[in-house]
Amino acid sequence: MLFQLPTLDERDRQVIEEIDRFRVDMRFTLREPKRWDGQLRRNLLAKAIQGSNSIEGYDISDDDAVAAVDEEEPLTASEATWAEIQGYRSAMSYVLQLADDPDFTLDQSLLKSLQYMMLGHDLTKSPGRYRQKAIYVVDEARDVVVYEGPDHEQVPELMAELVASLQSDESAPGYVRAALAHLNLVMIHPFRDGNGRMARCLQTLLLARDKIVAPQFSSIEEFLGHNTPAYYAVLAEVGGGAWNPGNDTTPWVKFILKAHHIQAQTVVNRLHEAGALWSELDELAARNKLPERCVPALFDAVMGLSLRRSGYMKLAGVEDRTATRDLQAMVDADLLVAKGERRARTYSAATGLRLLRHTSGITKRRVIDPYED
Repeated sequence: MLFQLPTLDERDRQVIEEIDRFRVDMRFTLREPKRWDGQLRRNLLAKAIQGSNSIEGYDISDDDAVAAVDEEEPLTASEATWAEIQGYRSAMSYVLQLADDPDFTLDQSLLKSLQYMMLGHDLTKSPGRYRQKAIYVVDEARDVVVYEGPDHEQVPELMAELVASLQSDESAPGYVRAALAHLNLVMIHPFRDGNGRMARCLQTLLLARDKIVAPQFSSIEEFLGHNTPAYYAVLAEVGGGAWNPGNDTTPWVKFILKAHHIQAQTVVNRLHEAGALWSELDELAARNKLPERCVPALFDAVMGLSLRRSGYMKLAGVEDRTATRDLQAMVDADLLVAKGERRARTYSAATGLRLLRHTSGITKRRVIDPYED
């Protein structure tokens, strides 16, 4: 037996309808390719990777999150942390590839493969294999066991049941099915490590297969990373400290629907902001007689990211010498500030450019909790 779908109330159904409207708005906005949507997709994926790993204590900067997506070297992350980030990036990249795969099949081998991608750098954790003994989740701050997973001999059968339920039951709303998949996997705790990340990755995979909007715009991992105490609290409430699949899953489903609603509001705000900022940056580049290819770099800088010459070469599609010349031109125009020497040199927004995000008159809608009166 697995954790089961709760009965949705009227407000739950309204929240689902509102989330659907947000996603349709996103799809409409993205229907015509924009010069900025590739960078926004990249930044959203970086936020998802950053958020999901922060829950497990692997904290990285915004710059390193983007570096992970761009397959660049980190600026500040330790070697151990970077190995975890790269593993999760590989798994998420595969999820994006599967989003529109016509031959897609969800089975236990796929889940084991995703987990191996995450943890294959550490073979002592038996990546890609189910655990062979009991497992406990410990609150290290209090030094107490807060959850005990089901017996390891039950794991293959429970995972088979989970996969079968996802293959057969498509009557429930996609957000709710994905939420239950997340809950069941994290409660089964089938692996020695990486169970939380695997549960979140599975949820993102199921949402990506909905094909309503690009998967980078569907993930709630950024929200979960920003709300880790609440995330753990609702898991503890529903789980009750052990494998209790008969428990009511209503609090969990409401929490996940709230996460989708708030993340959707956040992404819609970013879509509007990106379009408005790009127009401002186009004009700024023209005034300073900079080539149009400089605008993507200015966009990253105004969003608070640091630039490296190698990263600019990819963004602008230019060679080394042209990249050096362009970056120096942006420094001379007092748009970027250079820090460091040679290979370690980075470029960030100068004061005027940094303030553009706050002085351009972009109006953001206030993000609200859909369950608050």
